[in-house]
Formats: sequence, C-alpha cells, structure tokens
Amino acid sequence: MAAAKKFMFDTDFRGNGRKAVDEAALASARAEGFHSGLDQGRRDADQQLSAVLAQLVRHGERLLSQQDERLAQIEAQAAQLAVATARSLAGAALADKPLAQLLAAARECLAHARHAPHLAIRVHESLVETVEGKLAVLAREAGFAGRIVVLGEPDIAVGDGRLEWADGGIAIERAELDEAVGKAVEAVFGPTAR
Repeated sequence: MAAAKKFMFDTDFRGNGRKAVDEAALASARAEGFHSGLDQGRRDADQQLSAVLAQLVRHGERLLSQQDERLAQIEAQAAQLAVATARSLAGAALADKPLAQLLAAARECLAHARHAPHLAIRVHESLVETVEGKLAVLAREAGFAGRIVVLGEPDIAVGDGRLEWADGGIAIERAELDEAVGKAVEAVFGPTAR
C-alpha cells in the first residue's frame, strides 16, 4: 500500500496541466442557457395561454347556448301569453257583441251581392229575431232589394253563422278562426306556442 501523503494547503491546483476555464466560453454558455430557458418559458406560457383561451371559448359557447335556450323559452312564453290574451279578449268581445263579426260580413255581402234575389243567413236559434231586425236596417243602407231569410239552427254557436246567396256564401265560425290563428302562431313560434 502506498504511503499516505499529507495534504498541502499551499499547493496551487490551477496550473498542473489542466486548462483554465475560458471566460468567453463561460459567458457564451451562460447566454445560451439564458436564451434556452427564456424560449422554454415562452413555450410553456404559450401552452398555458392556449389552454386558458380554449377553456374560455368553451365557457363562452356554453353561456351563449344557455342564453339562446333562455331566449327561446321567453319567446315561447310570450307567444303563449299573447295567444291566451287574444283568446280571452276575443271571448270577451264575442260575449259582449256576439253578432259583430257576422253583421260585418253581412254588410260586405249586401254591398257586393246587391242584385242577388235573396240572402239566407243561418244563425243560432236564439238570435233569429235580433239578426232579422239588424239585417233589415243593413239591407236598406246597402240598397239590397232581394229577400232576406234568417234561419235559426241549434247546432250553430252563438256568434257563428253562414251567409248564402245565389252565387256563393261565407261561413263565420269561431273554431275555424281559432284553428287558423293557432296555425299562424305555430308557423312563427313553433308548436310549443299553442
């Protein structure tokens, strides 16, 4: 075994065949490490930013979808309210003036079918006398010279009626009008609006 040598504190290890570290190489290595770290930090930051932006887009799309659903619900409720209000008002108007629409149609018919030999009107049997009196006034105003026949039928609803003359006729039926209104509302707002 080799004999141990005592450590000498006065020995200079910088020389002894080893190359001294070049200051320029050290600065270059530091700069390269700095730029490499900076590039890696930018890539990491870009990845994090992309992930956050993707998450924000997903949240935004979800919020927009929820908003669209809420708007659709509000529109459907508004349509239902409008239809219910219109039906309520129509019912109240019909209860107040059950003959208004029928007499307006009769006025039009009398004006256009002035030379027809007769005009037959079918109404609910409880309204025959009232309709006869009002049609006599309308016929004089329109200059209708033909015969007016008012027929009462129990199966015709109050406010509904049929006007018939030699060349044509017209029916006033609230159920058909409700159906037409319902179809028009559905065409605009969809089937949930009814």
